[in-house]
Amino acid sequence: MNTGVSIAIARPPRLFWRRAVAFVVDMAVFYSILLVLALPLQAVTGWNLGFYIGQSTTCEVTTDSPLIGQVETGWPLADGETRTNQICINSSIGMQQRFFISTVTKTENGAAASRFVSTGIDPDGNSIPLDISGTSTASTILLQLFFLALFVLAAAKITATGRRTPGKALMFLRIFNVARTVPSFKQCLTREIWKFLPACLLGIAVTIHAARNLPGLSTLASGQFADVIHAARDMQTPDFSTLFTVGLIAWLLGGLWWFGPFLLWRGQTMYDRFADCVVVRSDATEDQPTPTQQ
Repeated sequence: MNTGVSIAIARPPRLFWRRAVAFVVDMAVFYSILLVLALPLQAVTGWNLGFYIGQSTTCEVTTDSPLIGQVETGWPLADGETRTNQICINSSIGMQQRFFISTVTKTENGAAASRFVSTGIDPDGNSIPLDISGTSTASTILLQLFFLALFVLAAAKITATGRRTPGKALMFLRIFNVARTVPSFKQCLTREIWKFLPACLLGIAVTIHAARNLPGLSTLASGQFADVIHAARDMQTPDFSTLFTVGLIAWLLGGLWWFGPFLLWRGQTMYDRFADCVVVRSDATEDQPTPTQQ
């Protein structure tokens, strides 16, 4: 008679919450440092680097905007409607954006309902068309990728020198290679790139899709403020259903890449495997065996 013995294979702990908190802390610290460095540059040059700190909005009623005539022609008032035209200024450190806003309010049976049309304006008060050109889309993507690349390089450099990022130090985590030694810069860089690459590619795809295929947006970006007025008058809004679907699929695929390996845990995420690295608790005994690779 044969007897079988069931042997449970011990696998390294997932450390999911520790890793998640460490990631959030690292991003927060990096973003804070980036703000300290970038805001003075944004303030001096006026470049829009995408940082809006201390943002405030002030609005004043206007009667002499060059856009008032276009609004009144394209959107004549009906009975019971009133119009208010305003110039608004959005201010943040190093940046100012001016907008013209025309609000139409209709009072019926004691209830008021409002609709508005708005557009960015230049120093002369003329409308600035929405820019969804390929150049504008590419510059937005490249700016975001540039900041992400700085984070990737910084995290890889810190880990390759045997130190830890603030988040990992706070959560008592450390990255080793499978030989249980400090990974090389190439390994660390490979790990960080593969961590973000799928999400970056999906984000780029969604951004390009939104700029090129969002119904109605190209019309509003035609450069004709009259088109924007008519859309507001007729309550025409872009159909966001396709964009929502594409975005949802992107988030699901990104979630599978980041969180999927934790469901069927083998001691590593996908990007850990590609770099031959493991994440362990740094307060664990240093002579513990290297986690079994499966």
